Amino acid sequence: MIAVARHSAVAAGVMAVFLLIVSLGALLRNEAGADVYIMTALLTVFGAGAVHLAVRNRGGRLDRRAAYSFLVLMWVGVPVIAAFPVAATTSLSPMQAWFETVSAFTTTGAVRIHELEDVPRATLAWLLTLQWGGGLLTLLGFVAVLGPAGIGGLPDRSMRLDRFGGTEAQEIDDALRQVLPLYLGATIACALALFAVGVRGFDAIGLAGAALSTGGLMPDADGIPAYGHFSVKLVMMAFMLVGGTSVLWHRLLLTRRFRLAMGQQENIALLAVCLVVGILAASLHYGGPFGHLSLPVAITDGLFTAVSLVTTTGAQPYGDAFATLPLALVLALIFIGGATFSTTGGIKMYRAGIMMLQSFLELERLVQPHAVRMRKLGQQNVSLQMMKGIWIMFGVACTVTAALTAAVSPAMPSFAAAFVAVMSAMCNIGPVYATGWPDAGNWPEWSTLPAYAQIILALAMILGRLEILVVLGLANFTLWRR
Repeated sequence: MIAVARHSAVAAGVMAVFLLIVSLGALLRNEAGADVYIMTALLTVFGAGAVHLAVRNRGGRLDRRAAYSFLVLMWVGVPVIAAFPVAATTSLSPMQAWFETVSAFTTTGAVRIHELEDVPRATLAWLLTLQWGGGLLTLLGFVAVLGPAGIGGLPDRSMRLDRFGGTEAQEIDDALRQVLPLYLGATIACALALFAVGVRGFDAIGLAGAALSTGGLMPDADGIPAYGHFSVKLVMMAFMLVGGTSVLWHRLLLTRRFRLAMGQQENIALLAVCLVVGILAASLHYGGPFGHLSLPVAITDGLFTAVSLVTTTGAQPYGDAFATLPLALVLALIFIGGATFSTTGGIKMYRAGIMMLQSFLELERLVQPHAVRMRKLGQQNVSLQMMKGIWIMFGVACTVTAALTAAVSPAMPSFAAAFVAVMSAMCNIGPVYATGWPDAGNWPEWSTLPAYAQIILALAMILGRLEILVVLGLANFTLWRR
């Protein structure tokens, strides 16, 4: 656990730096609350420094058990610390502030922050920073921990290490040096593109962070409609797709290894699904009962809606745009989610593709029982062990969703409301629940739910980011006896 303490101290120090940046912004704008952020930063630095001094001369590497523990500690601990300045600078109670920070950090979206009056710009900036940081932690978790461990049948370690030029002893700090330039560079590029099409600086940075982290928290309470014009939607769509596709795929494209990149069928399939669902949504916008838009606007909004759902971002081109699609289709899209090694939620298209491949092979076996078929998806050979892991992941995800739905049902007016709430939380796309579905007239807002229901939904958000099996692995006593 020495390595866990060391990495946690570094993460707390980075968090303190961002707190100081936010406090500096508050001082420059002469806003209230700068002292709160400075005090939180100092206390965080003090705690991180104490831990660092205690373990600096002690050895220890992140083995699998320690890496799992570090991920859980980050997803649980960061929102707790982050909630203090939010509670101190708004009218939110400590419980509500914690729920807000969990939702932001897991890129699930806003809960109540946009409903409050006189929210300091610094507090909104802090929540947007948490959202961007949550996207980065998601990528680091996949590249450095979940992928090497093959959690839920994820692609094997050899493929990942070959593409990054790393070693078998890859650790989180090594992955950070590989992932951060891509993630930060894409965020800066998106912010500059948005600024070039007329979005103000603060909003451009906030929207860029939302696009790359595939998060639902926007700088403006009205979301994308507040920025209106066509070019903003195009920029956001492009960078939501960047956030929703594999960071390994991005590296292949940037290093001009196009043949290998074209072999990554998961990312190609994601683009194809966005196109098909976008055309369907555009047809409903244009010619269906919701249609009152011109054809170019309908196509743009339809594609934007599809990209937002597939990447589990949650941004809508106009109010309740998701409601133009059947609820069952929306839930299926967000449950599958985007590509592996991306910031999206859901079980990922890679796993869905493998399950479809095995189903096809089993059906074919009924016709040709003695035929030998290679289990291969694109360039990735699919072993029996990977297949088992994928089906276990699918079964556990369904079981946990059912259990959490039953647990939160007493606080909801109907089973449908409870199920959609848990699915939205598990897939980290809160705006799906907040959409005005035809039967959702009496669905309560998350901020009005009892404390136990908010804790359950927060747990669902964190489990969605931890791929569920990590928590089960830590709960397995045999792992701790090794």
